[in-house]
Amino acid sequence: MNVTQKLYISQKECFDTLVSSAIYDVKNATGKTIQMRKLEGYKYQRTMSNGALATTKIVKVTPYDLYQFETSSRVNTHTTTYTIKATSETTCEVTYNELIETEKAMNKMNNIIVGFMFGFFRKKRVKNLLKSIELSVINESKKKQEKLAAKSEQ
Repeated sequence: MNVTQKLYISQKECFDTLVSSAIYDVKNATGKTIQMRKLEGYKYQRTMSNGALATTKIVKVTPYDLYQFETSSRVNTHTTTYTIKATSETTCEVTYNELIETEKAMNKMNNIIVGFMFGFFRKKRVKNLLKSIELSVINESKKKQEKLAAKSEQ
């Protein structure tokens, strides 16, 4: 599945938000705080929403351009890639790519059927995720500006 969307935040802001989220996930799963420069190659286990145990490996972290991770369960391996391109100083284009791999033929058929039936909803969910990243950055920026304005008035 491939989704590309323009966001009205900078490439750096988008990348920083994705990496902060990854660092938060690592802390939630392991209790450890890891720095961005140590993310690439980092592997940890976490419990999925359905209760299953999965292993997540952060495959590639290229500052401001790319963030990729793999999540492996006993059935599938999901490879998720965020590619971020600056379109101006204050906008970027994010491409979300998700590849699902499995060994067993029955699981492959299941993935094809589910992908076909729910593909529209999954794409919509990804677009909403990207928009929420954008809104989060915009709201955080507004809060900082309000604090600065309040301090300068004092």
